[in-house]
Amino acid sequence: MIHTDLFKFKFIPARKHSDKLMIVLHGKGDSMRPFRNFDDEMNVPEMNYLLLNAPKKFLDGYSWYGDPPYEREGVLKIREKLMQLLVELEMQGWKSENTFLFGFSQGCLISADIGMNYPKRLGGIVGVSGYFHFYPRWRQQLAKNSLKTPWVFTHGRQDDLLKLEETKHGVEKLRDAGFDVDWIELDKEHVLTDEEMPLIRKWVRDHLKDLG
Repeated sequence: MIHTDLFKFKFIPARKHSDKLMIVLHGKGDSMRPFRNFDDEMNVPEMNYLLLNAPKKFLDGYSWYGDPPYEREGVLKIREKLMQLLVELEMQGWKSENTFLFGFSQGCLISADIGMNYPKRLGGIVGVSGYFHFYPRWRQQLAKNSLKTPWVFTHGRQDDLLKLEETKHGVEKLRDAGFDVDWIELDKEHVLTDEEMPLIRKWVRDHLKDLG
């Protein structure tokens, strides 16, 4: 089980006893509610799931940070809270190298920010229809162990909210900095589709094997 006062959350235990965990971050204006059956959709029995609500109320849901020019400050605040959460989780027995982050859209940006800045290796970063916020001198501030974290990004060629080429350019910047990033292009809009779930599932399972 998991205990934290940092976020509103739902914990979905693995069907098989396991110390592997995936933290799930929704998109802007959404919440953890649409992900309540995420364990069925992922179909990885050895994975526990921690669904989080973002802290800022937005329309009928929540957001992780404000729109520009408040994006920079908001991302830094969420980075601090999520890093604190990861420390709490480690104290509760959830090792960082066994912890994955899954993010859609805004949640993808936050997952990527943690992947770049957390000082320990994580199990993996899974980003769907997302983008990046690169701070000045971000390369110089990378923690050496963060480069050991594997990444995968999926994006739609018909995404008219976040253009594929811009996200792809961000992926290339990560690769150039030394990150191991897999990139998957799909014929989809700004959504999480049934078509990509098997691709994400295979990637996660492959990296779970590496963890042993």
